[in-house]
Amino acid sequence: MLQEFGRINQALRERNIAVCTLKGFSLVPDFCEEPSLRHQTDFDFLVEPKNVEDTAQVLQSFGYSTPHLSKTEESCFITPTSHIPTERDDIYAVQPQRQIDLHVSVVENSFWVMPELPKDFLAHSEPATLARISFSRLSLEDRFLLQVLHFYRHASRSWIRLSWLFEIAHCLTAHSSNQDLWRRAILRAGNSSIARRIFALVLGLTQRLFQCPISHSLSVWSNSAMTTSLSTWLDHFSVQWAITDWPGGLTNIFLMQDFIPEQNSRNQYLRSRLLPRRTQSFLTKPTKKGSRDILRFRSEQIRYVVNRTARHCKNIGGLSLQWILWKRALHLARRGTSSGPHLELPVGHGGVS
Repeated sequence: MLQEFGRINQALRERNIAVCTLKGFSLVPDFCEEPSLRHQTDFDFLVEPKNVEDTAQVLQSFGYSTPHLSKTEESCFITPTSHIPTERDDIYAVQPQRQIDLHVSVVENSFWVMPELPKDFLAHSEPATLARISFSRLSLEDRFLLQVLHFYRHASRSWIRLSWLFEIAHCLTAHSSNQDLWRRAILRAGNSSIARRIFALVLGLTQRLFQCPISHSLSVWSNSAMTTSLSTWLDHFSVQWAITDWPGGLTNIFLMQDFIPEQNSRNQYLRSRLLPRRTQSFLTKPTKKGSRDILRFRSEQIRYVVNRTARHCKNIGGLSLQWILWKRALHLARRGTSSGPHLELPVGHGGVS
């Protein structure tokens, strides 16, 4: 991966195309000390819309292609493969197919989850070097902001990886005394209630899992948007939700009202979590296939959909009990007695005592 990263960056630099690396190798060492310790399967690059076509030409010269090139949203480039994906594939193994996501914005558009963000991330980028490979990356405060939003975006959809929170905890610990960094991060995040609440959620969960230090300014700023429901969920449901294996838990839908104030948007969000779209229930198609491969692919796809549906139905089935426990915890918190009787939740049902 590092070798491929170096080749692509060198080609882009030779064409004088301004590209900023997102996530991946750009997180070393502030979020992960050694690149070999961090799992990644693709590359993410941020470019200005005017440079999308030139960047695409460079990527195509390395064997990448995309079915949809866009100057307004993310374009996904992949290399050809005849591998038939299965549910049994090891996501941490070396992947048979390389992928590059070309972004014109640091976050994907979503009508229910994202706060207003600065438009000048590229202008605040900085040079970096890793294993003699020169590249551009976001400033540290912007990388921290992006990691928080990246976690929240995935959390609002389905499953999260604990490693994402571990990396946030590592950054908080490594830079715990850098108060100027956290002041800059606050300025970049803005002062909207949704931005502060997202940070309160992510930082609260990170601290509960990894006992990392959080700067006073960051804590005061984010906790100023804390609600009774959010603090209750963090205390009684968050850790079990975070450690639930793929495809993840559903108890974070209890926080919809804190993050999605508009009723119609909440209804759409709820439907998307309880009734996943067709595209969420299918494996990625191979780019090379013969007639026998099509039959194998269809067979694996049916197996995947059946198993995915069974797991989702199990989650839905346990949601009623979780809802009762949630309402009880919320009632106790609002009465100011949440420190009294503990909530004993059955193992595997999305909560902790």
